[in-house]
Amino acid sequence: FMQQMGSPYLLAHGMGRPVADATDGGTLGENGSYHVWVRTRDWIPDHPDSPGKFQVLIDGKALAETFGTKKGPWAWQDGGNVAITGNCVSIALHDLTGFEGRCDAICLSNEKDFVPPNDAAKLAAWRLAKTETPEIPAKSESFDLVVVGGGIAGCGASVAAAREGLHVALIHDRPVLGGNASEEIRVRTEGRVDNDIVQSLRNFAPNGQDAAIQDDVNREVIVEMEKNISLFKGWRAYGVVTNGSRITAVDAQNIETGERRRFTAPMFVDSTGDGWIGFWAGAEFRMGRESSNEYSESRAPKTADKMTMGNTVQWTSELTEEPVTFPDVPWAMSVAGKDAATSGNWDWEYGMEKNTIEDAEEIRDHIFRAIYGNFWNAKQKPENAKRQLHWVAYIAGKRESRRLLGDYILTENDVVNGGKFDDVVALGSWNIDIHEPMKPGYYRSKAVMTKVNPYGVPFRCLYSRNIENLMMAGRDISVTHVGLGGPRVQNTTGQMGVACGYAAALCKKYAVLPRGIAQDQKKIRELQSLIGDYLPIPDIKPAIRPDAHADKKKK
Repeated sequence: FMQQMGSPYLLAHGMGRPVADATDGGTLGENGSYHVWVRTRDWIPDHPDSPGKFQVLIDGKALAETFGTKKGPWAWQDGGNVAITGNCVSIALHDLTGFEGRCDAICLSNEKDFVPPNDAAKLAAWRLAKTETPEIPAKSESFDLVVVGGGIAGCGASVAAAREGLHVALIHDRPVLGGNASEEIRVRTEGRVDNDIVQSLRNFAPNGQDAAIQDDVNREVIVEMEKNISLFKGWRAYGVVTNGSRITAVDAQNIETGERRRFTAPMFVDSTGDGWIGFWAGAEFRMGRESSNEYSESRAPKTADKMTMGNTVQWTSELTEEPVTFPDVPWAMSVAGKDAATSGNWDWEYGMEKNTIEDAEEIRDHIFRAIYGNFWNAKQKPENAKRQLHWVAYIAGKRESRRLLGDYILTENDVVNGGKFDDVVALGSWNIDIHEPMKPGYYRSKAVMTKVNPYGVPFRCLYSRNIENLMMAGRDISVTHVGLGGPRVQNTTGQMGVACGYAAALCKKYAVLPRGIAQDQKKIRELQSLIGDYLPIPDIKPAIRPDAHADKKKK
């Protein structure tokens, strides 16, 4: 939630067991009395007893205040005064519950009557000043292509471009690649594969399973084998630099050190899912459902609205050899009710009627309450006495948010009718699969399907209509809400990424922009040839290219 917070925060995700202390230290300018402020929040303000309580220890001694108990949104909680007698100071966060205590920042101040700012803009400026971070990154690096977002689509774009000789920066804000497919979220990649790059990046594990960890390892090997890819894991893009209708640079920040860098390139791919790069650049976009009249879509509502598909938190439990206890969770019962479960799949989904970007923390937290309440109810049954929580995602998997607009908007009718386009660059096969709440306010969803045959996705959906050097791959492509129901699955978005990577190579080769590829049938044919012979075009001949890894495979 860096975009909302201004920084990452620490989460005590212990699934009911307090986590180990988080520790740090530093040097203060002088000894004496310091006032301590802790930026945190009570994540369940509608219950008198917060489940996210924690202590702050300064030089091994706990402050009198218990934190994570301040009702309302994120704010600075007063920790009182502390005497500092040594030049160095140690700080520790001591979790008291194991249930999602959270801390954004700690401030020690010897300024009289000082209160840290909490307004978003003032807080951001204050952070930069206090950490002596320049607003404009001091370090800048140049590339042929900058890809932001290391999900299946972003990895596909990076590998394809790199194999065509482009120097690629792949910027990803998590410590592992894969996005929704990664071990952090664990959604199986679905849809037709066909493409060898997509095949190599897949998540083969069933939803929510530990086997996703090995798939992450394999995916990272594939990306790191490409000598033309510079991989920046743990870097969060936070803004862009533009010149007219073009992007000239993306600025990103390391989520652990706070270091900032600028990444310049002639071409960019937005695979962030939420369309952040396009949004910052001023790209036209939509979010929500179109009316049925706009594109004659049978599954669209009569009146346009802001509803999207929701966010999912998957979870699993396991049997142990001895009985295990699980704490009481009275704060979860208003969400869980009497429901009892021992695992949760894709349909543990919430947020359709909220903003899946701005309300993402609230959406995830609501599902946390559903999970812990369900498991507590299940634990009351004798057959679950030896059962304990094994894995609960702490990052929700998203299905839909912003959709950046291209020269063409893919609709329900295109998908149903097979998507027969001259500039087809990806082949979808997943049915139109749109999720709706089981009932208003409920934490579970239902999938409403429309069966379709394979359909093409045109290149004109993969670049911005008004930001000339921006392409997009993933769920932020140019589609309607209904049109997104099928091609949003990851094997299809991976194909989109591959198409963008090859297109970037052709843009460099011919000194044109993406629209220049789309408007030239000869160049489109060359792009389709690079992609391969699985596209539904009779006269496509696959490009013949050397195997860049032949020697490594022999070894």
